[in-house]
Amino acid sequence: MGKTIGVGLIGVGTVGGGVVRLLQDAPCSMRRRTGASLALKRVVVRDLGKPREVPVDASLLTGDAMALIRDPQVQMVVELTGAPQAYEWISEALRAGKDVVTANKALLAERGDELFRLALEKGADLMFEASVAGGIPIIRMLRNGLVANRVESLCGILNGTTNYILTQMTRGAGGYAETLRHAQEKGYAEPDPTLDVSGMDAAQKLAILCRIAFQTTGTAKQIFCEGIEHIEPQDIEYARELGYTIKLLAIAKRRGEEVEARVHPVMVPSEALMANIHDVFNAIEVVGSSVGTQVFYGRGAGQMPTASAVVADMVELAERRNSGAGPAIGDMIIGDEATAIADMRQVELRYYLRALACDRPGVLAQIARVLAEERISIASVIQKERDLQGGTVPLIIVTHEAPEAGMQRALAALGRLDILEGQARVIRIEAL
Repeated sequence: MGKTIGVGLIGVGTVGGGVVRLLQDAPCSMRRRTGASLALKRVVVRDLGKPREVPVDASLLTGDAMALIRDPQVQMVVELTGAPQAYEWISEALRAGKDVVTANKALLAERGDELFRLALEKGADLMFEASVAGGIPIIRMLRNGLVANRVESLCGILNGTTNYILTQMTRGAGGYAETLRHAQEKGYAEPDPTLDVSGMDAAQKLAILCRIAFQTTGTAKQIFCEGIEHIEPQDIEYARELGYTIKLLAIAKRRGEEVEARVHPVMVPSEALMANIHDVFNAIEVVGSSVGTQVFYGRGAGQMPTASAVVADMVELAERRNSGAGPAIGDMIIGDEATAIADMRQVELRYYLRALACDRPGVLAQIARVLAEERISIASVIQKERDLQGGTVPLIIVTHEAPEAGMQRALAALGRLDILEGQARVIRIEAL
């Protein structure tokens, strides 16, 4: 009979509760797979007396994470809190030579490099499948399944909250604020949705994927990030008229010796795969040198999909430990060969530009002149009927490819003219 691997679980919230349930429901199948038993030895909770959806033996409960980490019965630490102390807990566990599983994308996106190096130094492993796209095994595919490929690009919907909001707006459910409120009522958006709607959640996930796929060491702060807060129903309608659908995409592409990495709203052709990923679902498209295009689709969040990813990591670690294999963290260590993240200002894209223009002769010519000064050529123009109350005309311009820096300078120049009401809005266009 195989050995027993003691597990210390920090956090029994939504995901932690799902992990406990899976460990309780399928111990035999896990033992057959790994040759070892995974046994909960300690569980850290904030409130020892709180009733729990998934029952946990009261004798295992503690409020002291450091006591759990130092417990000799615990060989594997599973951190599922996202608490400010998570770095301290994980680093302490690794220093003790204990394997760690975490879903903490924010921590890995900012301080992953030092944690991976610490794990290697101490002969421990750090697994993190649940940190990106919940139940979609994208990290395992990039690290193992596609290891024979040079990844050329990846593009994905990595945030279910924003995808739900944009899906509902596309279906005519209301404006941004109203749709966000509905998402919060359904539990699809947090009371403070800033991390999601700003695009930062997706940027943190993209930083992790870029490290694996492109050997970058940049943090989420180095990834260009723009959220969906300024998307309006008229943008949805104009996009439809032009044959596009608006999605918040996380995009990474090789560009020479660098990688462009960006998160922002994108107009994609309505027949494209990404345009047809709806509600809270996630999808990631990876282009590899040998396999071509691969698509991964599923639930990116939720209790059981995320818990499934956590337990998959636990099972892999148990398998490795029982077989005597060493840590698998070596592929996460990047030295002098690190790939730089490209300057967003040099990225060339097509643009949708929407403005409320004064209804008088020569206005379109003035706008065209500003764009021409930045070598931005116009592909098409849509001019709607005059607003009878305001005396302005909705003007839609679609451009050919142009550098981001030039478009930003053009927007600043347009803002200094007296021919527009308010600020011109821009959404980038991807052919996919």
